Amino acid sequence: MKKKKLLLPILLLAPAFLASQVAADEQTAPETSLEAAPASTNATDAATPASTEASTATSEGATESSAELPEANILHTNDVHGRIVEEKGVIGDAKLAAVIDEERAKNPSTLVVDAGDAFQGLPISNSSKGEERAKILNEIGYDAMAVGNHEFDFGLDEAKKYKEILNFPLLSSNTYINGARLFEASTIVDKDKNVVGDEFVVIGVTTPETATKTHPKNVQGVTFTDPIAEVNKVIDEIEARATAEGKTYKNYVVLAHLGVDTTTPVEWRGSTLAEELSKNPKLKGKRVTVIDGHSHTVQSTTYGENVTYNQTGSYLNNIGKITYQANQLLGNPQQISAASTKNVVPNAKVAAMVQKIKEQYDAENAKIVRDNSPVELNGQRENVRVRETNLGNVVADALYEYGQTGFSHKTDLAVTNGGGLRETIAKDKPITKGSVIAVLPFGNTISQIKVTGQNIADMFTKSLGSILQEKDGKTVLDENGQPLLEPSGGFLQISGAKVYYDTTLPAEKRVLYVEIKNPETGQYEPLNLAKDYYLTTNDFLAAGGDGYTMLGGAREEGPSMDVAFADYLAKADLTAYAVINPNSRTISLSASKDSDGDGVADIEEIKQGTDPANPKSYPGSNDQPVIPSTGKNEQPTNPSTGKKDQTYIPALVGTNSPNQLTHQTKNTLPSAKDDKQVDASNYHLSVTVAKTFTAGSATLPETGTTDSPAIYMLALLTSVLAFFGLKKKEESK
Repeated sequence: MKKKKLLLPILLLAPAFLASQVAADEQTAPETSLEAAPASTNATDAATPASTEASTATSEGATESSAELPEANILHTNDVHGRIVEEKGVIGDAKLAAVIDEERAKNPSTLVVDAGDAFQGLPISNSSKGEERAKILNEIGYDAMAVGNHEFDFGLDEAKKYKEILNFPLLSSNTYINGARLFEASTIVDKDKNVVGDEFVVIGVTTPETATKTHPKNVQGVTFTDPIAEVNKVIDEIEARATAEGKTYKNYVVLAHLGVDTTTPVEWRGSTLAEELSKNPKLKGKRVTVIDGHSHTVQSTTYGENVTYNQTGSYLNNIGKITYQANQLLGNPQQISAASTKNVVPNAKVAAMVQKIKEQYDAENAKIVRDNSPVELNGQRENVRVRETNLGNVVADALYEYGQTGFSHKTDLAVTNGGGLRETIAKDKPITKGSVIAVLPFGNTISQIKVTGQNIADMFTKSLGSILQEKDGKTVLDENGQPLLEPSGGFLQISGAKVYYDTTLPAEKRVLYVEIKNPETGQYEPLNLAKDYYLTTNDFLAAGGDGYTMLGGAREEGPSMDVAFADYLAKADLTAYAVINPNSRTISLSASKDSDGDGVADIEEIKQGTDPANPKSYPGSNDQPVIPSTGKNEQPTNPSTGKKDQTYIPALVGTNSPNQLTHQTKNTLPSAKDDKQVDASNYHLSVTVAKTFTAGSATLPETGTTDSPAIYMLALLTSVLAFFGLKKKEESK
């Protein structure tokens, strides 16, 4: 009897215990990479401090340990990307030099620094591999600069060459090759030898994303260690050396090319670094300034009692300025906007240098590719990095067309990364060689690689795996009413394929269907996971760049991408690309949408070749044989062979579809009109994020798990047993 009394509570508690285990299993994804960056105040006006927190720091931030801190002034830039010429919204190097001259005239001790990505970006700077801009920075008189990921875009040897050209240190504490730092970790800038305590300790750090945010061959053998750990290590070394020499450093400046992108792992973000530095006991009572870049955001804020954070956006739209009053720990971060420099007289010497570069570039790139563009081909970052756009389609089509005759095998599909498209082609204006290079400034070559259907599935899962955009706490929607992805340089623009996806689903489940255009017939066919395909892309992606580690291997090489693009532009009917965001190839769609109200989700009808807009047309109608779905993650049997056919993947579970599949065989291929698809929702890319990041090892965090049905069966069984045990006990009373 005692045993029964003991058993009953165990049986009653078992379901709850098992349920908790299931819940625990569902939390296996590393959530840290999805956390939001600390709140900040965006600054747009030079006259106003960008942080209200910082503006009150004089009284609240001063402590006994901060006594005798002199006034300080810091000017900084980041992610200029070769914007040497003044344009609308772009300050340009000549006025940048003039602003710095003016600030130094007021305060000769002004520190001038850059947070990386200075040389590459526009064809005018790319034409000299950034070397001419390096000479301009020397003329301006920068004090230090961090190494950005794009400092490697012209190769490792060129990155090393910048160190020789520049008259100031190029800093990165966490970039190693063969166990040794490739660049200096830090430098000490003493602007006035007669003033004690005004020295700036400047430390540089580079995003580990560099391993995939430049061509892998450019960083072969290079390792990027954990940013926060490395910066703290350098601080320990400097403080130990200062103690041994009887010195005290009161001003720390960290040049961080890390950014605050939500797609960047939390532990690699500049905001996380700033927060951690505010907790470092060795920095207590010292001024700590974090100058950040990489994410192209305008952000200014403070952390703790002594850390001031600032980022200027990009492209010389702003110049950052941080001022410190005497004995003030928290600075006043500001932005000097392009608009505020309207009446600034450019520095004459820098202006002459820029003009010479421009004249040489203009002469080389004035050749007309096409007399007039009838449409705008949109290359805006917020478009090409989040969804299909007409510029992406044109570039991808150029690759696809070249791939039909340019390699030993006809291309099945072509893709290019949205992050590689850098400029808009204007409507009703000539398209020049310079226009083409502005769109494709990286000098990438066309490459073709052999891939499996599974590689393609994983590739599109990666492309569509970014987290979702939010504004004012609300999800941003696209033109189809679906959540819009955060901008990612790895988002693929495609040709020769159609991809249906649902951004409301977990990242690894978003891809609903994939179909590939048959180059022989022009018809779209369901993706076959076991089949080999020929993929044409740029050499950056072909080598596994932007985290596409499922690609790689032997490849055929073609010409430069800009050559093929120019050839295509010259002859293509560009009016066919009039819609900027056509949603014709990469199509956002709710998996549960049922347009005709016939009880079958649109995506299921598309898969089966029926009309989603016609309630009389649905899978199983017109005497079509159907197979009831089991709802399990298994492929249906091919009736002609009696074997599992890898062309088929079961219908989605959780839609309002009857989950029925039409019998088909591999030999019965759908037409383009049929729009038959394959469900790729179970494609899964399992990866981890390493603390030490090496080129070619980029991966995505796993975001889910699959629960075993046995857990639920056991829970049900124990519940039944508990019920009958309780009933019997009641009867015995």
